[in-house]
Amino acid sequence: MCIVPYTAKADTTLSERIYILSSIWKEISNNFAFPEKFKETNPDSLYRCYLTKVLNAESEQEFSGLMTQFMAHFDEGHTRFNDSNIIRYRVPLILTWAGDKLLITNTTRQLKPLLPVGSEIKKVDGLTLDEYLQRHVYPYVSAPNMEWRKRKALDIFLTGKEGAEFHIEITTPKGKTINTKLMTSIRNYDDTDDWSIRRDTAKCRIKKLPGNIMYMKMSTFTLPGTIKSAFENNLSDFLSAKGVIFDIRENRGGTDESWHNIIRHIADRNTNIFDGLKIMTRVANTAYEMYGKNVSQLADYYNGVAMQPVQEGWFVMKNNTPDSLRITAPVIILVDGFTASAAEDFAATMKNLSLGKIVGTPTAGVISSPKFCNWGHGYSSLIAECRFTNPDGSDIINTGIQPDVCIEYTESDALGKTDSALAAALKMLKGKK
Repeated sequence: MCIVPYTAKADTTLSERIYILSSIWKEISNNFAFPEKFKETNPDSLYRCYLTKVLNAESEQEFSGLMTQFMAHFDEGHTRFNDSNIIRYRVPLILTWAGDKLLITNTTRQLKPLLPVGSEIKKVDGLTLDEYLQRHVYPYVSAPNMEWRKRKALDIFLTGKEGAEFHIEITTPKGKTINTKLMTSIRNYDDTDDWSIRRDTAKCRIKKLPGNIMYMKMSTFTLPGTIKSAFENNLSDFLSAKGVIFDIRENRGGTDESWHNIIRHIADRNTNIFDGLKIMTRVANTAYEMYGKNVSQLADYYNGVAMQPVQEGWFVMKNNTPDSLRITAPVIILVDGFTASAAEDFAATMKNLSLGKIVGTPTAGVISSPKFCNWGHGYSSLIAECRFTNPDGSDIINTGIQPDVCIEYTESDALGKTDSALAAALKMLKGKK
């Protein structure tokens, strides 16, 4: 049985549940942009399995959880089921992965003596951390690779209805083992100003670093107007800088519009910005499919995996920015395992057009364009129906964008004591060996 730690508010009939499952299955079967995954997850077999489960679901929350699990099988970050009825409360901790260690990187002042910053989560409700994640968290996480699954899991780890209890075991930085009970009490990290370490909540920040190096931190691409205004208000400083750093670490995306204005001031004139990524979609042809069983050249149509490039004229964005308004200093983009979606579009485009160097750790691999479907009752789905690849056709979702300079993320970085990636970027721009 599917167990979901919250109280659902929707009220669907059995026929509505079957319709939702069937419609999503059909959409994935026909249009999902990564059909090679069907070899591992046969959508027809999966549908029959989950149809039985949905028919036997005993509650609304069980149905919602089943749909979340169903879509998570396709291992793609944008392809997921959403339930807007869920109100998740979380324990007042901020957690960060450092390799395979899950560290407490912030607590409230009240909890700090009991749960020191730097402590490692070892067990939850009597299970090892890995056992707990495998059993209660990972099945609900849509992810193209294990690194993103680990990071995305933190969105629902130690969450539930208000007042839900978790028993955890930690090891403190001094090696002491502590067992304690935690209760969910906050909905968002901004719900308390009692953090023991002050949190940086700025969505966009620009500052000039020593050596006339411009630094722009963009923590989200959901606010294109804010980013555009901040960049344009400081454009003269960017144009005269000796080096430029765009920091998109922990930026999970939003809209590509957020970075289009920036790249126009970096790329050469007449550059087609969309040349930095190749966009592919599924293509169906009934006649080709009919012959594909016996004609090898048409086999992809028969097997339902044929793809075609998107070549519409609106996928041309010529850069007509005057040379006098173009940044000529070297550019570095800082990325990490939380750089996803539209932020990855920016990083991949900059890398593939040779407009800047990528520094950090591999990105999330959530690089596609999803179709939104509203099923009513607060339920909706996203299904990736456009596939973004490098210009040579190589995929990004399994590996993420590989940095030009890969920086190992340390426990010291996780705890905010050092910033190895930024230090490496500054060293590169200052020409030190």
